[in-house]
Amino acid sequence: MTITQDGMDAVSRSLFMPVMLMLDFGMFQYLVPVYYPRRHERRVQMLLLASFIGFATHVYFEHNVETMLAFNDISEACAQLTFLIQITLIGHAVRAKVKLRSITWFTYAAEALILLDWVNMLASAVEAAGVEVGDGLHVFSNVLESVTLTFVPVFRFYYLSLSSSFRQVLSERKLEMLCYFLVATHEDVFIVLEHATGVSWEYAQGIYMRSTIVTCILLNLRQKARPGVAPSRRIATQSSASSASASSGFNEVVPRPAARVVVTPVNKWRIESLSTSSAKLHRHIHAQSVLSMESTHHSGNHWAKSKRRAETSVQTMPLQTMQL
Repeated sequence: MTITQDGMDAVSRSLFMPVMLMLDFGMFQYLVPVYYPRRHERRVQMLLLASFIGFATHVYFEHNVETMLAFNDISEACAQLTFLIQITLIGHAVRAKVKLRSITWFTYAAEALILLDWVNMLASAVEAAGVEVGDGLHVFSNVLESVTLTFVPVFRFYYLSLSSSFRQVLSERKLEMLCYFLVATHEDVFIVLEHATGVSWEYAQGIYMRSTIVTCILLNLRQKARPGVAPSRRIATQSSASSASASSGFNEVVPRPAARVVVTPVNKWRIESLSTSSAKLHRHIHAQSVLSMESTHHSGNHWAKSKRRAETSVQTMPLQTMQL
């Protein structure tokens, strides 16, 4: 059976595009509850917006192939943005805890790639509107996609190796590294298929890329839910509203900073005043005890005198009676 471009386009409309819509919408459903507590942050807003645009561009009934491809380019750019923005959020969290120049530069590079991906997405939107942009945009888009999807695993496994050796990360996360490698090289397989068949596999490639990204996320969730992982190696959450979802996405391990001992200076006048107050309190308690003992002693003497008077009066009563 010979594969033709018309047949591939028909399969793409009836099968591949609905599957991509489900995958993109599933990603959006995952990101919204996870990052909702941090919805006021600018990067989180960009993340949710990119995820929304990623699945919304598939909800159309356009029969023009060029328009469909332009919308697919928008969706792929948004998928890259969701992948990249999450790793950027991690970079800022790690940079706040570990003062390393390399982490800072990685984070700045991620911010630059985010800006370029937004420009790429807007250029694809202009092309979908019917404006001719030329082949240079497609070359730029393909190069940017390859750089972005290679940068994400490099940054991720670099900061994971800060809390443990790279050999340990490699031994514990072989399957995860394989999935990230498949994400970074997802386009190469379909370039070979296109060269062999003469048919564009654009939408099948989109399903493959989204499936590998979802697999990476599921592996991260399984790694965090594994009972053998020590709490110190799990996610370091942000403060206040950010703390609920810092563990989301790819936030798993944040290297622990070196312990610091903080010595608080002691006020000498405060110590002397406390000592003086303690001495005064001790003297006051002693004086009260002495007064209590003296009052008890006087009460005892008064009772003894009264008893002697009563005995004397009893002894003198018969004498008085006899005299009468």
